[in-house]
Amino acid sequence: MKTIIRVNLCNSCLLFLLICLGFISCKEKSPVATSFAIPENALTIEEAAVAANNATSASAATSSDGTKIDYDLSSMNANMVYAEVFNMMAEPEIYDEKTVRMKGKFAAYPNSPTANGGTAYAVIITDALACCQTGIEFKYDFGEKLPKEGDEITVTGKYVTAFLDGDVAYNYVKADSVEM
Repeated sequence: MKTIIRVNLCNSCLLFLLICLGFISCKEKSPVATSFAIPENALTIEEAAVAANNATSASAATSSDGTKIDYDLSSMNANMVYAEVFNMMAEPEIYDEKTVRMKGKFAAYPNSPTANGGTAYAVIITDALACCQTGIEFKYDFGEKLPKEGDEITVTGKYVTAFLDGDVAYNYVKADSVEM
């Protein structure tokens, strides 16, 4: 005599059971089949950033005075520039003491702690849609020829890390030149 056991499962219980069986079956796979290996010749983040910059700015690898430019943001498209600026803020140690060229709108910030209570200057860089923007501070002696707020400028100089009181780190570009 056969005994038949009927189990009534609702749809969500059946789905849960199938998912659990799927996890159990995945457990049997070898680790090699579910992972990947990083090739020995893979680039570091810094090497990839330099390679990308060299690829996009091969014709502008030096400034007008012959100085080598490590990161030429002025020749990249808006999305690449915004991504590179994000990297500069996220991992400043990669860019420290490297020569950068950047183009954007001029902005001045009076009473700035980074300028010892004086006026700090920045290049405002936007993404392709101009909905997001980031400012990179720079230090430069304009003398009497200070640009107007919002003027398009190109700044070339060294990316520097400095410290305020209390060991608060901030980054800026020590500008060698500012073109208006």
